[in-house]
Amino acid sequence: MAERDKDDKAILWMFKNEKSHDRQPDFTGPGRIDKDVLKELVDAYKEHGDGNSLKLKCAAWKKEGKTGPYLFVLIEPDLPRENLPDASEIPF
Repeated sequence: MAERDKDDKAILWMFKNEKSHDRQPDFTGPGRIDKDVLKELVDAYKEHGDGNSLKLKCAAWKKEGKTGPYLFVLIEPDLPRENLPDASEIPF
């Protein structure tokens, strides 16, 4: 996988949703995927996808904005870790 610049991201801003009934989502908001990240996701799907989907990993931070609290969500492919030692090889 190519090294990404700090501005290349797949991100979401999730704000508390004013619900009128229980079936509506608790949070909604805008998102953005930069073209290099989109290409990376497609390449990751081609190499690591199961034919129907690609596993993702997400991280979220609680933030406070001008209009109130929100979640900032970062999304990236959940790729196998390479060059990690076998757990039995790690001295404790």
